[in-house]
Order: sequence, then structure tokens, then C-alpha cells
Amino acid sequence: MPKNIKDAPTLSGRWPLFGHLPRLNRDAYRFLRDAARELGPVFWIDLGFGNRTLMVVSEPGFAVFKSKHADSSHLRDFAAFLGKSMLTVDGPDHRRMRTASSHAFTPAGLSRAQIGDTIAETLERRVATWQGQDSVAIVEQTKVIALEVIFRVMGIEVRDLPQWSRWYAEFLLGLIDIPINLPGTPKWRARRARRWLEARVLAIIADARARDDHDSLVGAMVHGKDDQGAGQSESELVDNLLILGFAGHETTASTMAWSMLHLGSSPRRWDRLCEEAAAIGDPPHDYAELMSRAPYALGVFRESLRLYPPVTIDSRRAHTTFELAGYRIEPGTVVGTSFLHLSRDEARYEQPDAWRPERWLDLGHKPTPIENCQFGGGAHFCLGYHMALLEGTMFLVHVARTLSKWGRRPLVEGELPRPTFVPLTRPPAKTRLVLA
Repeated sequence: MPKNIKDAPTLSGRWPLFGHLPRLNRDAYRFLRDAARELGPVFWIDLGFGNRTLMVVSEPGFAVFKSKHADSSHLRDFAAFLGKSMLTVDGPDHRRMRTASSHAFTPAGLSRAQIGDTIAETLERRVATWQGQDSVAIVEQTKVIALEVIFRVMGIEVRDLPQWSRWYAEFLLGLIDIPINLPGTPKWRARRARRWLEARVLAIIADARARDDHDSLVGAMVHGKDDQGAGQSESELVDNLLILGFAGHETTASTMAWSMLHLGSSPRRWDRLCEEAAAIGDPPHDYAELMSRAPYALGVFRESLRLYPPVTIDSRRAHTTFELAGYRIEPGTVVGTSFLHLSRDEARYEQPDAWRPERWLDLGHKPTPIENCQFGGGAHFCLGYHMALLEGTMFLVHVARTLSKWGRRPLVEGELPRPTFVPLTRPPAKTRLVLA
């Protein structure tokens, strides 16, 4: 007999208005781990401003992402800046948008759009600026690289990147879900930035249509059709391209930064990466070829992603009654799970808190949905999965080859920085990496 969700314990220690967000930001993993040890794997948590969520931190929580009884519609309320994009829409509209776009993000689609060439050109120019420096602001550098890649993929000229970066940073303030829309507040600034970005994204869409461009990533999305011949509306394309910019740079940049910080704390593993990078010769820009020739670099990226999944908590809202983890979930209930816990499951990973890239070389099978949980699950599994792995692996190979040529290596002096977890898991913004 399933239990009533009203009987699930409630996590104590919440702040007025902000709920448990301050404690989550300080150390989400230990906070949720301790909560699960005290209350069990199912408990209520307050994510701020009335966003009460039923947390299921064990593996059954991942099942909600494949459940036909729950959807992502609540994300439009929680973070309105996401719009009616693939992240927030479910059912037939989601399938139509995703099918119309999916060809662009396959390994073949990335090759057709010459994404690898764009990544390589960006890395060549950006990493070259590190020469002669004793240290680099690694979080800032990886963010600049990832943002430039995604903007160039969208067809934005290099000379326009500073202006786009400024307005996009304003747009991302929409992640701060303070329900006040007065001049100067995050919501007000995010909406103002969206107007600027939307006008220019519409121009990019119009240009792709006018040139009958089917090969670039934007062109493939603009002209893409589902199995019934239906594509995306202008407003859907705008929302999805704006979210592509967010999903395509924030998450990848954070994982690249963590990779370099851990390599800076492990000379042995840095040397192994350099040996692999040297043996490759000129790094291939093709996804399949790079993955087969740079397995250790890929393992470094995957292991950093496992330890620091950019999205700490993801959730779905029930629209019909169903059973999950021994509880009867009622319509309207928001059910969340912790990717941090799924990524550090002791039953799945030996020494789950240790950074060990070698574990991916010894896996013996393709990563399972749980092992790929950092990219989401179910129908909303990250469309940019292949692009993230391509960019992250190319970055590590290029940096290893470049620093070796300069006679430099990354070095972290002292302990690794502690991550912040809200709104995303990432190193502190001012973290510097020594080039020894």
C-alpha cells in the first residue's frame, strides 16, 4: 500500500522566503546526503519562494523523468525566461520541436555544420592568449571559449561577441527566481535583455531562411521537420535558440574548468593526458574519430561532469496520480531528484567522491541512462549531448598539446576550490589556475 505524500518528512532549517536555497548553495551534496540519512530517501524540501518539492534522492527518483504521469510545465513558472522551449514543453509539441531539431545535433549533423572546425578555431585563438601568463582565470576563460563557440555556431560574427556576451549575461539573470519585476531587479533586467536578443535571433532565423541554409546548426533547426512535415514556429525557434546558448555554454564551461583544476592537482594524470594528445597528432574534428582516438581526454571530461553535474536538482510536476518510491504522488506535486547523488552512488561507483578518469576506460559498456544522468533523462535528455562531449574533449586535447609545447603544466596551489551549487554547480568565479 503506497504511503500518502503528506506523511513524507519535511526537511528543517529553511530560511524565510529563500527556503533551503542558501544551505544548498553552500554544499548541496553534503546537505542533501545528511538529509537523506536523517529522513530517508524521500522528503519535502523548500527551493525558495513557495517552490515546495518532494525530493527522491535515490535511484527511483530518476524514474520520474520517464514517467508519462509527470511533465516539465512547472519550469515555465519557476524560470519564465526559459519560454516555451523544448525544456518546458511536453507531449506532441515537444516531440515535434525535438524531432525537427534532432538531426542538427547528431554526430553527422555536427560534421555537416562543421562544428568541430568552429571549436578548433576558437580554441586556437583563445588558448593562445594564455602564452606568457603565470596563471589564468580558468572559470572566466572556459566560459569565454564555450560562449564564443555557441555564438559562432549560431552565426554571430566574432566582432559582435562582446555585445552579445554582455546582453546574454543580463538574460541569464532570469535564473534568479525572485518574483519582483521592478527596474533594476534580476527579472526586469532579464526581460530587457531578452528583447534585445530576441530581435537579433529573429534576424538570424530570417537570414537562414533567405539563404536556404540547411547545413548550419541554425539552418538545420529552421528548416527541420518532424515525421509529419511540421517544423517550428518563429517564437519556438527563438526560445530554443536562446536556451541553446544557455545550455550550450554554461554547463560545458563549468565541466572544462573542473577538468583543468583536477588535472592541476594530479601531475600523473596530466602527463597521461599529454601522452595521449601527443600520440593523436593533429586532433580530428569529427566526433566519432575523436572519441575513439582520445578516450582518456573523454574520460577526464566525463569524470568531472560526474562529480560536478551542472544541474544539481531537476524535477517534474505530476498531472495524474501515480506511485513512486513507495508513495502515492498526487497531481500538482513537484517531484525532484539529485543528480549529485545519482552521480556519486556508492553501489555504482567505487570511491564515488574520488576523481578517477580511468573508471570510464574500464567501464566495458556504453554509459547507461543513470551514468549519463547529468544530461537529464527521458524525453528531455540533452539534445546537445554529442556537442558537449566533442567540445570538452577537443578542449582538453588542445590545451594539453599547447601547454606541453610551451613547457607549462597546470598547477593548483593548495586545496581544490569548493563549488557553488545555485543556480548551477561551478567553481568560484575568480578561481585561478597556475601555469607552472
